Amino acid sequence: MRDMAQGQQVSKKLPAKQLIPYVLLVVGAVAMAVSFFLPFASAKGDYAEYLKQYGDRVYTAEAGLHNKDVVGLSLLTFLRIYIAGLQSGKLLGGMYMEAVICITLMAVIAVSSLLILLFGVLKKPIAAIVFSVLVVVAFYALRWDFDDRGVLPSSQYGYGIAEYIYPISFVVVVAGAIWFMVSRHIAKTVHQQLANNTTNSAPVNSAPVANGAAVAEPVAPSKAE
Repeated sequence: MRDMAQGQQVSKKLPAKQLIPYVLLVVGAVAMAVSFFLPFASAKGDYAEYLKQYGDRVYTAEAGLHNKDVVGLSLLTFLRIYIAGLQSGKLLGGMYMEAVICITLMAVIAVSSLLILLFGVLKKPIAAIVFSVLVVVAFYALRWDFDDRGVLPSSQYGYGIAEYIYPISFVVVVAGAIWFMVSRHIAKTVHQQLANNTTNSAPVNSAPVANGAAVAEPVAPSKAE
């Protein structure tokens, strides 16, 4: 009975232990999803001052953006610019293939980030890890492309806060997911041990005992024929 009581006390503590990594997983997923709307590129120096001073001037009519909208360029803003460039046929240097690749990578980041958040809320840590890896691969592929083509960093723009949040949120998601899986495995193991102990400790019918020895029931002697 004492073992069962101790086991019940341990089992009551396990949900709280699972809650901490679950919250960590969800927070990391939220941070990764929000990063798509945070500045991936930030205007710097005199160019930043110019954009702020003449904020109402049109930056690109195709994407419907003004100067004030591009002081900080999020991945969503980049996506709008590239899509508008493809539709209008006014891409700088005619880089249509590069634009398609960038749009694809940004779409992968956006969709996968939402799936990570969904799987995190639904307590599916393995799926969250898989899509987190996909986001990071797409993110750094996009970053390499921007760096290779001189898009970022440049004389006008440097990397924004999203550059740092993506890798941090990836670590948080993976750490929370692994921790959650371990905690859940421990909980299942403890519950299984409790079930086995309960089964093994069930009373078993036995013959009556007198003075430490089993007493056999008397048998009537058979009549001789």
